[in-house]
Amino acid sequence: MRSLRKLCLVLVSLLLITGLAGCKLMNQLKARDHLNKGVQSFTAKKHEEAVGEFKQAIELDPELIDAYLYLATTFRAQFVPLAVSPDNLRKGQEAIATFEKVLELDPDNAQGRAVNAIANIADIYRNMNEPDRAKDWYRKLMELQEDKSQALYGIASLDFNFADEKTGKDGENVENLTEEELAEVNAAVDEGIEALKEALEINPRYTDAMEYLNLIYREKAELAQDDEERRRWQREADKLALDALEMKRQLQREEERARREIFTAGKEAEGEE
Repeated sequence: MRSLRKLCLVLVSLLLITGLAGCKLMNQLKARDHLNKGVQSFTAKKHEEAVGEFKQAIELDPELIDAYLYLATTFRAQFVPLAVSPDNLRKGQEAIATFEKVLELDPDNAQGRAVNAIANIADIYRNMNEPDRAKDWYRKLMELQEDKSQALYGIASLDFNFADEKTGKDGENVENLTEEELAEVNAAVDEGIEALKEALEINPRYTDAMEYLNLIYREKAELAQDDEERRRWQREADKLALDALEMKRQLQREEERARREIFTAGKEAEGEE
């Protein structure tokens, strides 16, 4: 009798385990279906429908990372940069919180998800006019990326925006800045210069970094204490502007040459047929 009772208990346990496993598998399949429907809605720019589908997918399978990633991306798509309405800021915060969930589920950056999430969080904070938080996330991005040039560029562009707002378009506000404000602007400009120089060491063909370094050098000229220093920074800026223009032309020539080579190779392949 005892053996029979034990056997019954084992069979019941197996049935329960099998049933639970089958239920989990069914939920995972349903979650995938909602994920696919959400992607279709997102592609069709039906964002509210997409949000609903992704949330259902997460409810059915809380470990489905791609559902969180697509949900965060959908919130991000609804967020309007620099708009300060409560609804818009809520969308931005929802996007950030959901991207942070992606990081929680995928801290090892499998398939680049963590890099994607961090880059989006940095950019959202940037467009919520929270530069310090954006810089913090750009620095986190640098910890995961071998090529840190874009994150460095992100930090430097924020430094330029801060300095340009303080000094004015042509430096007309410099004389009105307090000593504390001048120190803050100079610190931001110096940080921006170092970040862009490092970015260009990593990628010497990074024309956007060249152009921003040119602009930051002009900020440095506006902050100069004497005419000689001002002219020196202006010469550095002018040289960089020319270097950036020449590099753009070189890249365009290389792209055109590559297109011609592909076209020629295609024609040759047709001839062989």
